[in-house]
Amino acid sequence: MKSDDKSGLDPTMSPMIQMEHVTRRFGRMTAVNDLSLSIPRGSAFGFIGLNGAGKTTAIRMMVGLLAPHAGQIRVGGIRVPQERDAMKSLVGYVPDRPNVYGWMRVIEAIDFAKAFYPTWSDARVTELLRLFDLDPAKRVKHLSKGMAAKLSLLLALAHDPQVLILDEPMSGLDPLVRDEFLEGLIEALAQRGQTLFFSSHTLADVQRLADSVGLLHEGRLLFHKPVDELLSQTKRVRIVLNDSIGPGPVPPGVMWQQVTGREWLITLGDFSQSQIEFLKAKNQITNLDVMDMSLEDVFKDCLRGMRAKEGV
Repeated sequence: MKSDDKSGLDPTMSPMIQMEHVTRRFGRMTAVNDLSLSIPRGSAFGFIGLNGAGKTTAIRMMVGLLAPHAGQIRVGGIRVPQERDAMKSLVGYVPDRPNVYGWMRVIEAIDFAKAFYPTWSDARVTELLRLFDLDPAKRVKHLSKGMAAKLSLLLALAHDPQVLILDEPMSGLDPLVRDEFLEGLIEALAQRGQTLFFSSHTLADVQRLADSVGLLHEGRLLFHKPVDELLSQTKRVRIVLNDSIGPGPVPPGVMWQQVTGREWLITLGDFSQSQIEFLKAKNQITNLDVMDMSLEDVFKDCLRGMRAKEGV
């Protein structure tokens, strides 16, 4: 999980997940467009983007449920979907919608899943039932959203996979339940060296959990960077302009900007002091402040900048 010594992009680490120029179309619509990603073993990767960006399509290709129209995918060195059966014991997958039969009891769902995995660990199941506070006798249809999410995670973890792939696992959960789920996930993966690939709309969770993050927009990857590096290199600048003079030239690296009266907000990527000196030299400025940004701030401003360029 997230730690100071994991960049998420270290080229010396052999990748657990590798996608090379992957494209997937549905009719005339291109859902994933020339996607390349390399996720090192033992790291946590957060996949972010708006609804319809192509994240679920990319994940379904990664677990072998969809075949790409172009490109190559390998998970743990295994080709997907060509060798999907060989990948089963390697991967734990939690889809965006629960796929456990509602009429089953929790223990029946566990026994059903067990038949598909030769590496299934009953001891791990006992440990996870206790950790997630799941009642084995309860019917799945009577579980709360939070408990149903925990059951899906248990089924994905019980065979001790090397890589865990989660597609919006916390969608629809209230904040307290989401925190419990996240704590359970962190504890379940601690000290096991597993690779985590997860998508989420909750950017605070991604910032907390992920070593690196990738932003997908209309099927294309806009960036893939270590979270700490992205946040240290992206800053918001708030400028108060002179009464009579509007904004002038901007330095390279402007991600997004907005002028409201005398207030000028600029989001800068690849931040450096030279950008600030440029702004001061080229503009009539009364006041200038440099502010840190959250991952959610960076996400929003990156997409605002893309929309501005596209004229949306």
